[in-house]
Amino acid sequence: MGPQAKIISCNTDGEAICASAARISTTSGDAVEIFENARGSEKNRTLIEKVLKSGHKSTLEHAVFTIALRDVSVLAEQFFIEHRLASFTVKSRRYVDFTGQGYYIPPDLKGDVLAAYQSYMDPLFDAYHSLLEDGVPKEDARFLLPYAFHSNFYCTVNARELAHMIRAMRYGRGRNFPEFQLLAEQLEIQLEDLFPSLLCELARSSDGVEVTIPTYLEGPPVLLSQGEAGGVQLVDAPETPLELLRAAHRVQNTGGEFDLAALLRSPRPRELEQLAYTFLLSGVTLSGVTHMVRHRMQSVIVPSIESLDYSRVILPETVVGNPAARERYCNAVEIACGTRASLFRDPQLVKYRTYFALSGCVMNLMTTINARELRHFIQLRTCSRAQWEIRGIAEAMLERLRESFPALFGRFGPSCFMQGRCPEGTMTCGGMERMAAKYGGI
Repeated sequence: MGPQAKIISCNTDGEAICASAARISTTSGDAVEIFENARGSEKNRTLIEKVLKSGHKSTLEHAVFTIALRDVSVLAEQFFIEHRLASFTVKSRRYVDFTGQGYYIPPDLKGDVLAAYQSYMDPLFDAYHSLLEDGVPKEDARFLLPYAFHSNFYCTVNARELAHMIRAMRYGRGRNFPEFQLLAEQLEIQLEDLFPSLLCELARSSDGVEVTIPTYLEGPPVLLSQGEAGGVQLVDAPETPLELLRAAHRVQNTGGEFDLAALLRSPRPRELEQLAYTFLLSGVTLSGVTHMVRHRMQSVIVPSIESLDYSRVILPETVVGNPAARERYCNAVEIACGTRASLFRDPQLVKYRTYFALSGCVMNLMTTINARELRHFIQLRTCSRAQWEIRGIAEAMLERLRESFPALFGRFGPSCFMQGRCPEGTMTCGGMERMAAKYGGI
């Protein structure tokens, strides 16, 4: 059936809610009364469009949609997830076998060009399946999957951010991809029935910004060890973090001395949000980027996948320690590099080069995260059950943070270390004492 974006749920009376929000600041009566008067009103759409033209777009944030995205490329998944004001749940590549999931095929590829495209994709899926049969974990075999492979996920988003997504697909970064144009068109058709007031927003381009396609880079295949992946540099941190926390405490509390231990026990440690830390992460695989960016409370800069050096690919230790798997993995990467060099002489294929990237290709990214979100991130990602790449990044981030502000970050670690109990239930690693020894000592 091809890629599909289906709105499977939206809040009832969405236009009436948004129209009520537009009226409440200038209309007499209480909030419930204003809404009841708005239900079924023919004036709602005209009012919403008028308010939007005046630049007051926050009223759209009261309408919420849940979208099921079926058999879209993982490239489209990455595009959606990079929009920060939305919630996502994705089919896991750590636990699900993707051998038969399939991959996206651009609709304009026909005949010999289509056969050439498939001749690149199919062997990678075959190699992935063979690695699984060799005993390689799914989370490591997936590094061979091309960025055309099908993803399925849910996205919940308000109308304002949804309009931004659609414009970005239509006129921004997605403008050169038929897949994105198709998804945008599907969403627009559904919104004609569900929320026609939004259509005036969709007709506008993303500020008319011209999108520059990065230069394609590729050299001979280079396989990077796990130790070469996930480099972490702390590039900016507060100079006086303790003083900032004390100042924030004074604002929030009329009396009482500041107590760092008590702050961390608080169910609402807003003071931690005043501490911002910026990291440069290097050598992160495309799969690892997905793990990283799904944490919503951060400001993250991710380069275009088109700008990657496609020849640099991670070689996981589970493959290194398995001679048959290593030979299969290295051959697959080498053949993929050689095939790309040949196929990209064709302008019909080189324009879709992003789909040819392997999930094990690496990139650099930068992110700024406050200490409250860092606590959440580190609790989840330093857990022994976390995927090895994101766990290594989290551990390195924590090491840099402890060097910067040991009084606070010396208390950070996995949930079992911070809370004295494991939240994983029957899936616990059973190593609380080991984890306490690893993360304690400060």
